[in-house]
Amino acid sequence: MSTNQTKKSQDAEQAVKDLKALEEQDNAKALTPEEERRKRKRVKRRANPRAAFHMSKASVGLNSEDLGSMTDRDAVNWVAVARWGSKTEMPCPHCGTFDKHYFTRADLRWKCKCCSKRFSVTSDTVLSGHKLPLTKILRIVFDWSNGASGMPALQLRRNWNHTYSTVLSLVHKMREGLVRGNNIGAIAGVNEMDGMDVIGRRGYAKRGNPKDKAKPTEIPPELQKPKVDENGKELPPKHEKNTRQNPERRLMLVMCQRGVSAGTGSSATRVTIAVREEGRTVTAFARKHASAESIMMTDEDNSYGAFSELFAAHNTVNHSQEYSNGKGVSNNQAESFNARMRRSVEGIYLNPSHKYLMEYACENAWRQDVRKLNTGKRLEHLFGKVLSVGTSQWWSNYTHGENRECELLIEGNRPVATRGKPKGYQHRLPR
Repeated sequence: MSTNQTKKSQDAEQAVKDLKALEEQDNAKALTPEEERRKRKRVKRRANPRAAFHMSKASVGLNSEDLGSMTDRDAVNWVAVARWGSKTEMPCPHCGTFDKHYFTRADLRWKCKCCSKRFSVTSDTVLSGHKLPLTKILRIVFDWSNGASGMPALQLRRNWNHTYSTVLSLVHKMREGLVRGNNIGAIAGVNEMDGMDVIGRRGYAKRGNPKDKAKPTEIPPELQKPKVDENGKELPPKHEKNTRQNPERRLMLVMCQRGVSAGTGSSATRVTIAVREEGRTVTAFARKHASAESIMMTDEDNSYGAFSELFAAHNTVNHSQEYSNGKGVSNNQAESFNARMRRSVEGIYLNPSHKYLMEYACENAWRQDVRKLNTGKRLEHLFGKVLSVGTSQWWSNYTHGENRECELLIEGNRPVATRGKPKGYQHRLPR
């Protein structure tokens, strides 16, 4: 067979194959958009473990229906377990005797076997002398504790049809218990610190601060920028931070203990309120809440300069260049808490006053620490902390005019004026 004949036969075979391919394409059924979507290669994304927990059944250990079906005795037993760890054995609030005391079903109280005095589950606590039923208190506090960034008292007042002062004093007693019972003690390990402006910065442009509308012309001596430190050494200049500070400005200092396992976030949080982010304030806060063997991680602010001598190590990150240096040095957990606090102050509670700023900071610190607990364990943890600090020092007889007259600061408590209109103020009628 010649070369031309071989080439012709190959061309004929190729033509037959092309014809068959065209016929198969014509006979093939067109795919629907749904079938084309299924044929695409799926990209499996890594699930967020925290979001997966909040969407699971394990995140709900107690709900409103469970609390609504509680009897008075069930509520007493639940609070007793949260406070003492048992509903049969507990210490007497009067003499301290730990025993199985006599329980009276009629008034849901115990009688001490030693001193014969009677006590209830809320004796010698911030809820002493409460007038609301215990079941109602549990349901109101449950709603308040389940808020992601908090829940204002005005909304709780509408939900439960109680006076504003009743609901406000109740949730502030919870915050008082967190200030005195949760924001205490030293934390060790890798601790991250940072500070943020809470209120007062650009206050003339915000609501609720009429005194801030006029910028200060003279800076008080205690707010002026220092030129030398305690040892007489000249301080480096800070980048326009305290040159013209508003007297109403307040900062929050936060310390977050980094979790042991990677990706678990912070495990413990401590907060305080300061007038200025300077060396003596951050050092006093760190000495109060961080052990000497801790590894401190901060930004490159000059106020943290003494940490290298006080703690085992001090690592810094330059935020003008990076958020983390790739070697585990960052204070992103503290920055994350700052975002939580800012969302709560500006989005939920709408610019709280100076007097109660420490309470709101401790509330958010508690929400940060219990974010991995289900609803039942979270409420039990809250009552365990709140009922362990004794009677209320700041909110007892609040409706009778007895309330704290100072704000809680790391520099020392400072008297603060009451917010609102002065006594005898009359609203000016419109024209």
